[in-house]
Amino acid sequence: MNKNDYAGLAMGATIRECSGKAVDSPMYDRLKIAEIAEGVGDPQCYKGKAGGPPRFKVGDQLRVKDLPDVFYNQTPGYTRGVAGTVVSVVYESPTPEDEAWGRINQAEWFYLVSFRHVDLWGADDPDTNPNDTVQAEMPERWLESA
Repeated sequence: MNKNDYAGLAMGATIRECSGKAVDSPMYDRLKIAEIAEGVGDPQCYKGKAGGPPRFKVGDQLRVKDLPDVFYNQTPGYTRGVAGTVVSVVYESPTPEDEAWGRINQAEWFYLVSFRHVDLWGADDPDTNPNDTVQAEMPERWLESA
């Protein structure tokens, strides 16, 4: 049994679920971020590691890029191509897609972005209120100025 097995067991998985080619890979290490964040917290342990100031600020209008999905990411598909407003610059951290490939030393800025409900799904629903919004947290690489 390796340390990834123990991490999986702590999360309620069985040993059978924690073994195999993927989890035995040196790139797959569930505990690495926990080790980095010990005593600091995640994502605070990445503070100052995005390589510079955030590209966007609160109030900026941006559009979510329509990039291809190769693996899991934190950017909801329904936001692709839609314009929104930065509500908050939330933290610096590796993206889920980078973490999936073991690249946990490539932090970037994450933003809380607000979208008008009508821009995401249209106004066809009779229950749609023009003031309704949806917020999503996403990394800088998925965003561009609108």
